[in-house]
Amino acid sequence: MALYEETLTSRALQIIMVIPILSMLVGLYVAYWAGEGFEIMLATTVGVAVLLLDVMKIKIEIDERELRIRGVLGLIVRKTVPIENIASFRIGEGWASCYGMVHFNLPAKGCVTIHQKKGWSVSFTTNNPEEVARVLAILGVPREA
Repeated sequence: MALYEETLTSRALQIIMVIPILSMLVGLYVAYWAGEGFEIMLATTVGVAVLLLDVMKIKIEIDERELRIRGVLGLIVRKTVPIENIASFRIGEGWASCYGMVHFNLPAKGCVTIHQKKGWSVSFTTNNPEEVARVLAILGVPREA
């Protein structure tokens, strides 16, 4: 059972990401009718569509064992951090005030940086940074000053 769960989306970003998908579909149509490069264009269109779909939405879940960050499909955008591997965390104001070696970023009210005992730091944006801080504190993770 999740102690905290949030899904972040950005309507403006979703609209902007439709433009490359539509462009790739037009290119696929043109390649089909030209009779050249259709297979390459098809593979590229599928790859780009999967990538763009995966980054359109971020789902954050925290339970007793781990913190999970996933995209729509969870193929490319995915990170799991065990709670016992979290050394500390930091809360930032505004969605652009955090940085980590692995960063998940969509427009939001705040952000959280997770410093791991082993591995790179992970940061993500959230609309409820203080709620994330409360859940992590309940799980015994220290907060940076």
